[in-house]
Amino acid sequence: MKILFLGTSAATSFPLAFCRCRVCEKARINKGKDIRKRSSVIINDDMLIDFGPDVVTSSNMYNIDLTNIRYILQTHGHSDHFDAGHLATRLKEYAAQDVNPVCIAASEETIKSLDKRMKAEDPNVDLFDPDWQRGLNIDIRFIYSGDRIKMGNYYVTALESLHDIYENSLIYIISHNNKSVLYGTDLLEISEKAWEILKTFRLDLVILDHTYGKGFNSGGHLDAGQFADIISKMKEENIIHEKSMVYATHISHEGNDTHDIMEETAAKNGYHIAYDGLELEI
Repeated sequence: MKILFLGTSAATSFPLAFCRCRVCEKARINKGKDIRKRSSVIINDDMLIDFGPDVVTSSNMYNIDLTNIRYILQTHGHSDHFDAGHLATRLKEYAAQDVNPVCIAASEETIKSLDKRMKAEDPNVDLFDPDWQRGLNIDIRFIYSGDRIKMGNYYVTALESLHDIYENSLIYIISHNNKSVLYGTDLLEISEKAWEILKTFRLDLVILDHTYGKGFNSGGHLDAGQFADIISKMKEENIIHEKSMVYATHISHEGNDTHDIMEETAAKNGYHIAYDGLELEI
Protein backbone atom coordinates (compact mmCIF):
# COMPACT_ATOMS: atom_id res chain seq x y z
CA MET A 1 0.00 0.00 0.00
CA LYS A 2 1.07 3.55 -0.72
CA ILE A 3 0.14 6.23 1.82
CA LEU A 4 0.48 9.96 1.14
CA PHE A 5 -0.04 12.56 3.87
CA LEU A 6 -2.02 15.45 2.38
CA GLY A 7 -1.98 17.31 5.71
CA THR A 8 -0.71 16.76 9.25
CA SER A 9 -2.05 19.70 11.26
CA ALA A 10 -4.59 19.77 14.04
CA ALA A 11 -7.76 21.91 13.91
CA THR A 12 -6.38 24.79 11.85
CA SER A 13 -3.30 25.09 9.71
CA PHE A 14 0.12 25.20 11.35
CA PRO A 15 1.31 27.81 12.26
CA LEU A 16 -1.84 29.24 13.79
CA ALA A 17 -3.12 32.26 11.89
CA PHE A 18 -2.76 34.90 14.60
CA CYS A 19 -0.37 33.22 17.05
CA ARG A 20 3.03 34.69 17.96
CA CYS A 21 4.26 31.85 20.16
CA ARG A 22 7.85 30.67 19.64
CA VAL A 23 6.80 27.57 17.67
CA CYS A 24 4.47 29.40 15.28
CA GLU A 25 7.01 32.17 14.68
CA LYS A 26 9.71 29.56 14.01
CA ALA A 27 7.44 27.70 11.58
CA ARG A 28 6.87 30.88 9.58
CA ILE A 29 10.63 31.25 9.21
CA ASN A 30 11.47 27.59 8.59
CA LYS A 31 8.59 26.82 6.21
CA GLY A 32 9.06 23.37 4.59
CA LYS A 33 8.03 20.60 6.98
CA ASP A 34 6.88 23.14 9.56
CA ILE A 35 3.99 24.32 7.38
CA ARG A 36 1.12 21.93 7.94
CA LYS A 37 -2.31 21.72 6.33
CA ARG A 38 -5.25 20.03 8.00
CA SER A 39 -4.93 16.28 8.42
CA SER A 40 -5.88 13.87 5.67
CA VAL A 41 -4.29 10.93 3.85
CA ILE A 42 -4.70 9.17 0.51
CA ILE A 43 -4.15 5.44 0.10
CA ASN A 44 -3.18 4.03 -3.31
CA ASP A 45 -4.60 7.09 -5.10
CA ASP A 46 -8.19 5.83 -4.76
CA MET A 47 -9.02 5.95 -1.02
CA LEU A 48 -9.24 9.21 0.91
CA ILE A 49 -9.50 9.49 4.68
CA ASP A 50 -11.27 12.72 5.67
CA PHE A 51 -12.47 15.09 2.95
CA GLY A 52 -11.16 18.19 4.68
CA PRO A 53 -10.86 21.84 3.59
CA ASP A 54 -7.23 21.55 2.41
CA VAL A 55 -7.61 18.36 0.40
CA VAL A 56 -7.97 20.00 -3.02
CA THR A 57 -5.00 22.34 -2.49
CA SER A 58 -2.87 19.49 -1.16
CA SER A 59 -3.76 17.10 -3.96
CA ASN A 60 -2.75 19.69 -6.54
CA MET A 61 0.54 20.31 -4.71
CA TYR A 62 1.38 16.58 -4.60
CA ASN A 63 0.15 15.64 -8.08
CA ILE A 64 -2.85 13.63 -6.90
CA ASP A 65 -5.84 13.38 -9.22
CA LEU A 66 -8.92 13.43 -6.98
CA THR A 67 -11.09 12.21 -9.86
CA ASN A 68 -9.55 8.78 -9.19
CA ILE A 69 -10.97 8.64 -5.65
CA ARG A 70 -13.47 5.79 -5.27
CA TYR A 71 -13.69 5.50 -1.47
CA ILE A 72 -13.86 8.06 1.35
CA LEU A 73 -13.55 7.10 5.01
CA GLN A 74 -14.84 9.92 7.20
CA THR A 75 -13.67 9.81 10.81
CA HIS A 76 -16.17 12.48 11.91
CA GLY A 77 -17.76 15.68 10.66
CA HIS A 78 -15.80 18.49 12.33
CA SER A 79 -14.95 21.37 10.02
CA ASP A 80 -11.22 20.60 9.87
CA HIS A 81 -12.02 17.09 8.59
CA PHE A 82 -14.95 17.72 6.25
CA ASP A 83 -15.58 20.51 3.74
CA ALA A 84 -19.15 20.53 2.45
CA GLY A 85 -18.27 22.87 -0.41
CA HIS A 86 -15.87 20.32 -1.89
CA LEU A 87 -18.51 17.59 -1.87
CA ALA A 88 -21.12 19.96 -3.32
CA THR A 89 -19.02 20.41 -6.47
CA ARG A 90 -20.08 16.91 -7.49
CA LEU A 91 -23.56 18.30 -8.26
CA LYS A 92 -24.58 19.10 -11.84
CA GLU A 93 -25.00 22.77 -10.89
CA TYR A 94 -21.22 23.04 -10.79
CA ALA A 95 -20.94 21.66 -14.33
CA ALA A 96 -18.64 18.85 -13.20
CA GLN A 97 -18.11 16.36 -16.03
CA ASP A 98 -17.62 12.58 -15.95
CA VAL A 99 -17.90 12.40 -12.16
CA ASN A 100 -17.05 8.86 -11.04
CA PRO A 101 -19.05 7.21 -8.24
CA VAL A 102 -17.64 7.43 -4.71
CA CYS A 103 -18.50 5.32 -1.69
CA ILE A 104 -18.47 7.25 1.62
CA ALA A 105 -18.24 5.24 4.84
CA ALA A 106 -18.89 6.72 8.29
CA SER A 107 -21.13 6.28 11.29
CA GLU A 108 -24.76 7.32 10.81
CA GLU A 109 -24.25 10.12 13.34
CA THR A 110 -21.29 11.44 11.36
CA ILE A 111 -23.34 11.38 8.15
CA LYS A 112 -25.96 13.46 9.98
CA SER A 113 -23.22 15.97 10.78
CA LEU A 114 -22.08 16.03 7.14
CA ASP A 115 -25.69 16.52 6.05
CA LYS A 116 -26.04 19.51 8.38
CA ARG A 117 -22.90 21.08 6.91
CA MET A 118 -24.12 20.38 3.37
CA LYS A 119 -27.37 22.20 4.14
CA ALA A 120 -25.31 25.35 4.69
CA GLU A 121 -24.39 25.08 1.00
CA ASP A 122 -27.90 24.20 -0.12
CA PRO A 123 -30.82 23.96 2.36
CA ASN A 124 -32.48 21.32 0.20
CA VAL A 125 -29.62 18.82 0.41
CA ASP A 126 -30.47 15.53 2.09
CA LEU A 127 -27.66 12.97 2.18
CA PHE A 128 -30.17 10.37 3.38
CA ASP A 129 -32.33 10.84 0.28
CA PRO A 130 -31.50 8.37 -2.54
CA ASP A 131 -32.25 11.08 -5.12
CA TRP A 132 -29.61 13.37 -3.61
CA GLN A 133 -27.17 10.48 -3.39
CA ARG A 134 -27.71 9.85 -7.10
CA GLY A 135 -27.26 13.56 -7.80
CA LEU A 136 -23.93 13.55 -5.98
CA ASN A 137 -23.10 10.13 -7.44
CA ILE A 138 -22.27 8.76 -3.99
CA ASP A 139 -23.05 5.60 -2.10
CA ILE A 140 -23.23 6.00 1.68
CA ARG A 141 -22.37 3.08 3.95
CA PHE A 142 -22.91 3.23 7.69
CA ILE A 143 -20.14 1.65 9.73
CA TYR A 144 -19.76 1.25 13.47
CA SER A 145 -17.03 0.27 15.92
CA GLY A 146 -16.22 -3.39 15.44
CA ASP A 147 -17.61 -3.55 11.90
CA ARG A 148 -15.47 -4.90 9.06
CA ILE A 149 -16.60 -4.02 5.56
CA LYS A 150 -15.25 -4.61 2.08
CA MET A 151 -14.66 -1.56 -0.11
CA GLY A 152 -13.32 -2.61 -3.48
CA ASN A 153 -10.08 -4.47 -2.78
CA TYR A 154 -9.85 -3.08 0.76
CA TYR A 155 -11.15 -4.39 4.06
CA VAL A 156 -11.97 -1.62 6.51
CA THR A 157 -12.34 -2.19 10.24
CA ALA A 158 -13.81 0.60 12.38
CA LEU A 159 -12.84 1.40 15.96
CA GLU A 160 -14.42 3.91 18.32
CA SER A 161 -12.25 6.98 18.88
CA LEU A 162 -14.31 8.57 21.71
CA HIS A 163 -13.26 11.97 20.32
CA ASP A 164 -16.87 12.98 19.67
CA ILE A 165 -19.36 10.53 21.13
CA TYR A 166 -22.31 12.48 19.69
CA GLU A 167 -21.02 11.87 16.16
CA ASN A 168 -19.88 8.34 17.03
CA SER A 169 -16.47 9.29 15.64
CA LEU A 170 -14.25 6.48 14.37
CA ILE A 171 -10.70 5.52 13.51
CA TYR A 172 -9.92 2.90 10.88
CA ILE A 173 -7.77 -0.11 10.08
CA ILE A 174 -7.36 -0.50 6.32
CA SER A 175 -6.18 -3.90 5.05
CA HIS A 176 -5.01 -4.56 1.50
CA ASN A 177 -2.75 -7.22 -0.02
CA ASN A 178 -1.89 -8.71 3.39
CA LYS A 179 -0.85 -5.33 4.78
CA SER A 180 -2.71 -3.31 7.43
CA VAL A 181 -2.53 0.34 8.46
CA LEU A 182 -4.22 2.01 11.42
CA TYR A 183 -5.23 5.63 10.87
CA GLY A 184 -6.08 7.01 14.30
CA THR A 185 -6.40 10.75 14.24
CA ASP A 186 -8.72 12.68 16.59
CA LEU A 187 -8.39 9.95 19.18
CA LEU A 188 -9.27 10.55 22.82
CA GLU A 189 -8.11 7.11 23.96
CA ILE A 190 -8.11 3.51 22.85
CA SER A 191 -11.01 1.87 24.64
CA GLU A 192 -10.93 -1.69 25.94
CA LYS A 193 -13.27 -2.67 23.11
CA ALA A 194 -10.86 -1.15 20.59
CA TRP A 195 -7.85 -2.88 22.17
CA GLU A 196 -9.57 -6.26 21.84
CA ILE A 197 -10.04 -5.65 18.12
CA LEU A 198 -6.48 -4.38 17.68
CA LYS A 199 -5.11 -7.53 19.28
CA THR A 200 -6.42 -9.50 16.30
CA PHE A 201 -4.16 -7.53 13.92
CA ARG A 202 -0.47 -7.30 13.12
CA LEU A 203 -0.16 -3.75 11.89
CA ASP A 204 2.44 -2.71 9.33
CA LEU A 205 1.85 1.02 9.79
CA VAL A 206 0.37 2.98 12.70
CA ILE A 207 -0.60 6.64 12.30
CA LEU A 208 -1.82 8.26 15.49
CA ASP A 209 -3.05 11.58 16.82
CA HIS A 210 -0.28 13.72 18.40
CA THR A 211 -2.21 16.93 18.94
CA TYR A 212 -0.43 17.98 22.13
CA GLY A 213 3.05 17.81 23.56
CA LYS A 214 3.54 15.82 26.74
CA GLY A 215 1.79 17.49 29.66
CA PHE A 216 -0.13 19.97 27.49
CA ASN A 217 -3.32 17.96 26.93
CA SER A 218 -6.40 20.20 26.68
CA GLY A 219 -8.76 17.28 26.01
CA GLY A 220 -10.27 15.38 23.11
CA HIS A 221 -6.96 14.19 21.68
CA LEU A 222 -3.72 12.40 22.51
CA ASP A 223 -0.55 14.04 23.75
CA ALA A 224 3.04 12.86 23.23
CA GLY A 225 3.09 10.90 26.49
CA GLN A 226 -0.12 9.02 25.69
CA PHE A 227 1.15 8.39 22.16
CA ALA A 228 4.32 6.75 23.49
CA ASP A 229 2.31 4.68 26.00
CA ILE A 230 0.03 3.34 23.26
CA ILE A 231 2.96 2.34 21.07
CA SER A 232 4.60 0.61 24.03
CA LYS A 233 1.43 -1.41 24.69
CA MET A 234 1.10 -2.28 21.00
CA LYS A 235 4.59 -3.75 21.13
CA GLU A 236 3.78 -5.73 24.28
CA GLU A 237 0.62 -7.12 22.68
CA ASN A 238 2.43 -7.93 19.40
CA ILE A 239 0.06 -5.63 17.50
CA ILE A 240 3.10 -4.05 15.89
CA HIS A 241 6.28 -5.91 14.97
CA GLU A 242 9.93 -5.07 14.45
CA LYS A 243 9.34 -3.82 10.90
CA SER A 244 6.19 -1.79 11.67
CA MET A 245 6.34 1.93 10.95
CA VAL A 246 4.82 4.41 13.42
CA TYR A 247 4.04 8.04 12.59
CA ALA A 248 2.45 10.95 14.44
CA THR A 249 0.00 13.34 12.77
CA HIS A 250 -2.66 15.95 13.67
CA ILE A 251 -0.07 18.20 15.30
CA SER A 252 -0.78 21.51 17.03
CA HIS A 253 1.54 24.13 18.48
CA GLU A 254 0.43 23.31 22.04
CA GLY A 255 3.43 21.72 23.70
CA ASN A 256 4.84 20.48 20.39
CA ASP A 257 7.81 22.04 18.60
CA THR A 258 9.22 22.52 15.13
CA HIS A 259 9.44 19.38 13.00
CA ASP A 260 13.17 18.64 13.38
CA ILE A 261 13.07 18.95 17.15
CA MET A 262 9.94 16.81 17.40
CA GLU A 263 11.46 14.19 15.10
CA GLU A 264 14.58 13.97 17.26
CA THR A 265 12.49 13.39 20.40
CA ALA A 266 10.10 10.98 18.67
CA ALA A 267 12.94 8.84 17.32
CA LYS A 268 14.14 8.24 20.87
CA ASN A 269 10.66 6.86 21.64
CA GLY A 270 10.46 4.62 18.58
CA TYR A 271 8.30 6.64 16.20
CA HIS A 272 8.44 9.45 13.62
CA ILE A 273 6.69 12.73 12.90
CA ALA A 274 4.74 12.88 9.66
CA TYR A 275 4.83 15.96 7.46
CA ASP A 276 2.77 17.20 4.54
CA GLY A 277 3.72 15.42 1.33
CA LEU A 278 5.34 12.44 3.08
CA GLU A 279 4.81 9.25 1.10
CA LEU A 280 5.18 5.80 2.64
CA GLU A 281 4.95 2.33 1.16
CA ILE A 282 4.22 -0.86 3.08
